[in-house]
Amino acid sequence: MVILELYQGDYQKDLVAFDSLEEGKAFVSQIPGYTLENEDGFEVEYVNPKHLPDYMEIVFNGNIVPLSRLSFEPEENVDIIWKEISNLSVKNDKVIEGATKVDAYVINNDEVKVYVEAREANFHKAKAFLESKGYEVDRSFFGSEDGEAILYRKRDTEDWHFLCHLEPMFVEIEDVEGYVKEAMEDIQ
Repeated sequence: MVILELYQGDYQKDLVAFDSLEEGKAFVSQIPGYTLENEDGFEVEYVNPKHLPDYMEIVFNGNIVPLSRLSFEPEENVDIIWKEISNLSVKNDKVIEGATKVDAYVINNDEVKVYVEAREANFHKAKAFLESKGYEVDRSFFGSEDGEAILYRKRDTEDWHFLCHLEPMFVEIEDVEGYVKEAMEDIQ
């Protein structure tokens, strides 16, 4: 299932939902001013609101969808965003489609459990190693643009040092102790 979102500046509107993207594209192709472009290998879809009438109706499968140029700023295109969403009314014995935000990163739903477990395991390995060498460890910057990070300092000192962000590349590290040693050498 996909949701059609209209997006322009601060305005976001989940307009309608479709069982398939193909149905959704058949619907949006009826909107005056609809454009589909290919930019750097990605499809970009938008509507130029100058082409919309004051009021119109699009009839799709018997549903009447009202649209108006008066809903949008005239000088800026209205982006068409397709959001996949799982229909929980349909029986399915697998992880739902889509992705989940984990701190500052978006992870495919079928990988979230393994990602979170590996992230936390690698953090605990780095923390245990640092503490065994006489350091205090802190987690900071959760929710920042680059995500949560590991900070460390020698016990009984005031200055904290940045080690690394808990990002997808950190999750893939197999030799955490070696990584921490190398990162600390680069810093000192």
